[in-house]
Amino acid sequence: YGGEIKDWRAIESTIRSVPGVESVAPFTYQQALLRNDRTSSGVLIRGIQQGSASADQLSEYLDGNQRIEKLFNPEPLELKDSNGDPQTVTLPGIVVGKELARSMGLLVGSPVSLLSPQVSSTPFGLVPRFKRFVVTATYSSGLVEYESGLAYITLEDAQRFFRLEDAISGFEIRVDHIELSPKIASAIMDALGGFGSGFYAQDWTEQNKPLWEAIHLEKRVYFLVLQLIIVMASFSIISSLIMIVLEKRKDIAILKTMGASTRSIANIFMLQGMVIGLCGTLSGLLLGYAGCVALEHYGFPLPEGAFPMKTLPVRIDLFSFFLVGLVAFVICCIATLYPAIRASRLDPCEVMRYE
Repeated sequence: YGGEIKDWRAIESTIRSVPGVESVAPFTYQQALLRNDRTSSGVLIRGIQQGSASADQLSEYLDGNQRIEKLFNPEPLELKDSNGDPQTVTLPGIVVGKELARSMGLLVGSPVSLLSPQVSSTPFGLVPRFKRFVVTATYSSGLVEYESGLAYITLEDAQRFFRLEDAISGFEIRVDHIELSPKIASAIMDALGGFGSGFYAQDWTEQNKPLWEAIHLEKRVYFLVLQLIIVMASFSIISSLIMIVLEKRKDIAILKTMGASTRSIANIFMLQGMVIGLCGTLSGLLLGYAGCVALEHYGFPLPEGAFPMKTLPVRIDLFSFFLVGLVAFVICCIATLYPAIRASRLDPCEVMRYE
């Protein structure tokens, strides 16, 4: 939505009624300044609900044994007042990225101040609004741009701090089948038509469209490169069959003098090439499947902090699996044509003369 959504509960119910929607989580999204005794940094503050899909996903990226529950139920903290006397206070929680915590020297339990761009009128003039929070956890997503500039607080704290009253910025929607996201987004837009203009539904393919297009392009390029490798390997089949033709020249001539047709001679060598190609294709598929299973079970470690996952993700797509095998077998069959035709065109008289 282009602004604040005030009567959002009715909209939430409408979105939940759309077929394919699994969960709906309201959130707020605001800019603020995070500071401590050492330094300050501009951040985007995202307010999330307890028990929502957003909170569950965030909990998967928390460092160590940290728990998301501490964000919604922070423990009392002992601080010193202006006179230096210790006092126990309960501050609202905030979850920051690992990179932001490193640059600002923050640890779990560190108090921080959050400053809003909104100002308050005081006898001393206009001053920015601020509130103290305590770091309850840090997260590692593998994406530095998020870890250094995105922090999470509760939805209620965000609404109070940014004076949103009961308004929110939008909804995070989870669907049953991720591949149907564009269709479900279109259905949500149709369902929200009665609430006026200004609403838009953006699925995951549109949020990072250049990235997904680059990935699809890479996938197509990798497929072409793989086929080129198979074509190069098929030359070994051609050379092997040509060597067999040269070695069996006398036998081919005898078969022809006994009445074997040109087509039957060609079929013999084509069948032999097909058997070689089929054995090679099946061996490659089995080795590829075994390699994927091994990677899925044992994992291939990725550089820490560079990716949101620790090991290389593996998904066996049966369609792509058998498509590669089919194309490889077809290329091998095509590779048998030249040796087979050459064998079928041998002149038995010429062969017998020199043999």
